[in-house]
Amino acid sequence: MAYKCPRCSGPVQRSYSSNASMTAGLVGALFYSAFGAFGCSQCGKILRSEFPREDRAKMALGSVVMVVSAILIVIVCIAITQSR
Repeated sequence: MAYKCPRCSGPVQRSYSSNASMTAGLVGALFYSAFGAFGCSQCGKILRSEFPREDRAKMALGSVVMVVSAILIVIVCIAITQSR
């Protein structure tokens, strides 16, 4: 989900870390993105408080969905290994 930069109206994306992905896989990438900063290609990092209230609510919901997804992935992996 792309958001508009409150400074320049350009596209804003969640941060991404290849180190987190390599270290902890998909679960690490999801947690990093859920709790990471937002950034604009022109303005750099943007604080969540700079976004309008409705965008902050969508960001919070997206973070919750990512964390729940990461937890479900871990649970499914444990269930699969326990069933063998």
